[in-house]
Amino acid sequence: MRIALIADLHGNRPATQALEADLKRRGADRLYCLGDLVGKGPSSDWTFDWAVANCDLILGGNWDFGVGYRQYPPDSYYWEQLGEARLAFLRNLPLEKTLTLSGRRIRLFHGRPMMKTLILTQQEAAVIDPLFTDCNGFRCDVVGYADAHRQALRTLNPGLFFNCGSVGNALGTPLCCYAMLEGEERDPAAALDIRLITLPYDREQTLRDARAAAQVPLIDTFIREVTTGQYSR
Repeated sequence: MRIALIADLHGNRPATQALEADLKRRGADRLYCLGDLVGKGPSSDWTFDWAVANCDLILGGNWDFGVGYRQYPPDSYYWEQLGEARLAFLRNLPLEKTLTLSGRRIRLFHGRPMMKTLILTQQEAAVIDPLFTDCNGFRCDVVGYADAHRQALRTLNPGLFFNCGSVGNALGTPLCCYAMLEGEERDPAAALDIRLITLPYDREQTLRDARAAAQVPLIDTFIREVTTGQYSR
């Protein structure tokens, strides 16, 4: 069983198109999105529609709920671009998914709002440890999340803790980033493979799209992040 984990598309159409091509080349049995389909970039309607059409599961992220609930008045551009049906979809996204692969219990979520504040992979183990307990009170062996936009994999006493990275707004390495889980559904003794994948995309087209949509809130910060891989908000 191969499960591709994607997140943080953030209205970046060229990055999502590069992701689509790479997924077709590699193949995956399932495609799970860990949230943040929308916001930041100029093409939130396109990335939303692509995710709905292609993903077997979509979890809600802080931007999805923030835009869906119209929480931030400066973001009215996204409300108008997406329309009421898409906003209603965003408001009703599930928060987490727990599955078992190769005998490991794996918890997946976006980050915020499941976290009160963003927790990074390098933070103290005591801060991260509670994340290994899912919403039903079960302890997990692996935790995968998004939100930080930085790929990472860390081993802790409870198990493996990883961030799948961002498709459309990656920090550190400004490429299209996602993860792949591979294991066996029925064999608890099988190996579990977690791969962190990066691939280039047409960033110049993303920048052209962004500059042509000057009305997008804080579009200059999105341009700087895509250009440099440094957080700018």
